[in-house]
Amino acid sequence: MAKGKSQITSENIGEWMASTGFLFPTTITELERFRKLYSDTVIDLAGHEIDPDVILGYKTKSKVVYLFEAKIYVEPKFRMAARKGEGTISKNIMDKIKKNQDNRKKDDIGGEKD
Repeated sequence: MAKGKSQITSENIGEWMASTGFLFPTTITELERFRKLYSDTVIDLAGHEIDPDVILGYKTKSKVVYLFEAKIYVEPKFRMAARKGEGTISKNIMDKIKKNQDNRKKDDIGGEKD
């Protein structure tokens, strides 16, 4: 092994940093070392997530504007109504529920007699 090739010195620190990914590789040798070092790394980016102009300071990060409002699904709280409401249903709504139940009972009783 050649002397000085595997040791990090002040003369070759830039080459080591470029080969290991701390700086951008500037030569083919540095790029080949970098690819060999990180050949098993899986990158699952499509490419639009990273903006080099923002990283280098040429422009500010742009704001994403959504044209449509995001619809958030909220699961209805049926189980609260099934447990007598317990403070989650207002009195007027609870009265309507009881009235509807009473009307159904009357209809069921009336329907059986006919």
